[in-house]
Amino acid sequence: MPTWSALAAEVPSGVALAKEQYLVRANGAEPNTLDPGLVGSGSPGDVIVNDLFEGLVIENLQGETIPGQAASWTISKDGQTITFKLRDQLQWSDGSPLTAHDFVYAWRRAVDPSTGNTTSFYFQTANVLNAEAIIAGEKPASTLGVQAPDDGTLVITLAQPTPYFISLMSIKTFFPVPRAVVEQYGDAWTRAKHFVSNGAYVLKQWVPNEKVEVVRNPYYRDNEKTVIDGVTYLALSSQNAELTRYRAGEIDMTNRVQLEYYQKLKQTNPEQIKALRLLGSYVYAFNTRVAPFDNPDVRRALNLVIDRQLLVEKVTGQGEPPAYSVVPDIIPGYQAPVPAFAVQSRQEKLAQARELLSKAGYSQAKPLTVKLTYNTSENHKKIALAIASMWKQLGVKVELENMEWNAYLAAKSTGDFTVARSYAFGDFAEPSSVLESFTCGHVGNESGFCNDTFDRLLNQAANTPEKAQRYALFNQAEQILLENSPVIPLYHYNHTRLVRDSLQGFPENNPKGNIYAKDMYFIAQ
Repeated sequence: MPTWSALAAEVPSGVALAKEQYLVRANGAEPNTLDPGLVGSGSPGDVIVNDLFEGLVIENLQGETIPGQAASWTISKDGQTITFKLRDQLQWSDGSPLTAHDFVYAWRRAVDPSTGNTTSFYFQTANVLNAEAIIAGEKPASTLGVQAPDDGTLVITLAQPTPYFISLMSIKTFFPVPRAVVEQYGDAWTRAKHFVSNGAYVLKQWVPNEKVEVVRNPYYRDNEKTVIDGVTYLALSSQNAELTRYRAGEIDMTNRVQLEYYQKLKQTNPEQIKALRLLGSYVYAFNTRVAPFDNPDVRRALNLVIDRQLLVEKVTGQGEPPAYSVVPDIIPGYQAPVPAFAVQSRQEKLAQARELLSKAGYSQAKPLTVKLTYNTSENHKKIALAIASMWKQLGVKVELENMEWNAYLAAKSTGDFTVARSYAFGDFAEPSSVLESFTCGHVGNESGFCNDTFDRLLNQAANTPEKAQRYALFNQAEQILLENSPVIPLYHYNHTRLVRDSLQGFPENNPKGNIYAKDMYFIAQ
């Protein structure tokens, strides 16, 4: 196993630190949970859990996977047994010992279908032995392929070799949880008065719909190298409110940047803009289980007429690449398919779309009506208005529905929508990380799309060790997505935010979007 450099905030020699080391960051919305076993990737809670807990591995500022709670690991010759050695004397924030048994408990809890967990599919993605049968209710969680032969050793048995397994270990579903606290307080264990964590920070306060506050965890393994003393995460869904408070000096890092201010700062203070290309795409998801969106022709027509170039230049305008596929172009060696209509003229696209809608039974006399749902955000609203304008050129009537984050999540998870603003996101640098959520019955498959050939190709790829052959299969699978259009990819994520120029330690690269407060520090000005 290779060696790594130091793992927490690296302050260059000669740099004077500011007296106050307290970070205030806007977090987009109210978290729905701070339980690492239940939090969804990319959600507001995911951002906070990133600082409260730590898994076996983390990422450095270049996005490389490095040891976290694990000191080292070995992989068997057949690729099906991974053995982690934990660091010595790990502790929870209450001072109690953290052992390999805590990981075993957390994994069994997270995979158990009786918990109602929506992130258990990661155990299938990781091919952990028996995960599929456990999630299906056919075997007990105790049969999961994870064991702790002693306090410092964790052994994972896989059903098949999984090249991206180590990268998966920084996903929150694989984090440990404090068994004694969880069993004593049940769902209430994440309240501040009961909370126990193992990351650089511990929960101090959670004021619903306002803020979450965390403070340094003195028992964290690398506390002596942590500089930021505490973090406040503000539940601000309004980018305007974010910007106002940033300009007033009340926020050090925003969650987003308003387009108008981005363009202004690009000219005057570009150093305050930080961007991360992410392994995900901004999409509109159809509910393919309900008419008329169970008809591929209707979905294709709406997909055809979206002017993505106009969208990224005039509406989003922050360096996002236009997307015709759900898998972004940042995975080395993978080339996603591009539909033929990408190079066609606007008039050609409109003519084809009208023909498809006519075939589906729609006309000026009987126009298609679309209800478009999005979560509260000025940027989402601007995009929705632009898309509605493009669809109206087909004679389509569009009704916009704005929902708060948790209501929006509930609507998508219960299928209570027709077309919704959404995202296709991956957690490891492999096309399957994005494509898997489109398989039949997948818990993240909000569109309800189901195609046996697509599933078969992904299954075949999972059993293909040679990368070029595997990627060719992913390309074929993505071609099926393009043809069926269960979602409309609009652009690939280039997450831009405003960051105070005195705040250092922002990652140079992290496709997962992880920004660790423990890596950051304020310099004196």
